[in-house]
Amino acid sequence: MNVAVALVGAIVLAQVLGGLVREATTDEPSHLEKVETCLTERSTAFEPVVRDPIALSAARGALRTSVEGNAVTVALGSSESDAERVYDDYTAVATADVVSRLERRRKVVFLWDVPPSAAQRDFMTLCTLDAQD
Repeated sequence: MNVAVALVGAIVLAQVLGGLVREATTDEPSHLEKVETCLTERSTAFEPVVRDPIALSAARGALRTSVEGNAVTVALGSSESDAERVYDDYTAVATADVVSRLERRRKVVFLWDVPPSAAQRDFMTLCTLDAQD
């Protein structure tokens, strides 16, 4: 009986420790890191956002990149309401020209330097799919 109890205890302890090790080794990359990975895999350079407090206020971070020569600021909200807040902050201070280049896709806000082509928009939508969920 004592051997059976000890064996069950050892199995439970092994399962708990195995779960802790699994949890420690499966650290999920951040949403910003996932976007950066997508851009890197597609040989698209990116840089951190500077001097844009609205983009920097996005809860999941922001970056700048260029798609087919069109630069874009990408702000990653933690929720659709966070992205809506970022979008609204831009529209509150921006000119009509800037607002015409502003887009929101669920939890992501894009501010393009010039209106994007369908291919440019599709490229960034694809690289931000994980961040939109």
